[in-house]
Amino acid sequence: MKDKKFLYIPKIEKGIVIDHIPAGFGAKILEIIQSDDLMKDIIVTLGLNYKSTKLGRKDMIKLKVDDLTPPMVQHISLICPGVTIKKISDYAVEKKVTVRSPREVRDRLECRNPNCITNYEHHMETCFRMENESNQTYRCIYCERVFQLDELRPLIR
Repeated sequence: MKDKKFLYIPKIEKGIVIDHIPAGFGAKILEIIQSDDLMKDIIVTLGLNYKSTKLGRKDMIKLKVDDLTPPMVQHISLICPGVTIKKISDYAVEKKVTVRSPREVRDRLECRNPNCITNYEHHMETCFRMENESNQTYRCIYCERVFQLDELRPLIR
């Protein structure tokens, strides 16, 4: 068996494959996907902790869906910049995109500053602009505080 390549998750005819997810983040991405009402009834295959030459270990998600919405892709890029999203058609990769951290994030993250206007004026959408890509820091446009991306929580409304 060492010489043969074995697929733990079978190929899909049509759908989306989210690949090169750092090990342990697959469940977080799946949670984002399933938080969308339109994605609750789709067929999902989740593979955890596969060997990867690029990452050492990785997770993978296969979805039987035509496409992902831009806000969902943005949300995924916030959790795991660098993942690959592949659109599959007729068992072949039709389109492949590696997601990067967005320059601006609107209404997806909660500001951690308790005095920020977005925390008591709930009709206002939050907005963060990337301050430093290599450090993954974002600045709130309202209170101007700078946060590490991992300090910011996803906004649930």
